[in-house]
Amino acid sequence: MPRKPRTLTVDLHGHDVLTAIDLAMRRVAEAHQNGYASIELVHGAADVEEPAEEGRGRIKWELRRRARGGLFERWADSSRTWEKGGSLVLYLKPNPRAQRESWLPDPGRRYR
Repeated sequence: MPRKPRTLTVDLHGHDVLTAIDLAMRRVAEAHQNGYASIELVHGAADVEEPAEEGRGRIKWELRRRARGGLFERWADSSRTWEKGGSLVLYLKPNPRAQRESWLPDPGRRYR
């Protein structure tokens, strides 16, 4: 019986924009390194439909900007990126040399 593909969900709520983006980039790289098949970056703001300069939605639109600009292509198949209302799903490229699972600790949350 084939193994179920491993997926990771990362909740970015409670982090400021820069910390959330740094955490997202790190977790995508780690998930690929650890042999995961996909990662879902939960940013919230499903109702924010336009890029935001302030307030809610900044993490969402920065993640989308990076995905559309190819900044995840080292680890993810950009043709399979799924921009959901409240999250971004990246389908990772296969890693035939996956390492033993290892994760850096999460940064502290700034907001509740």
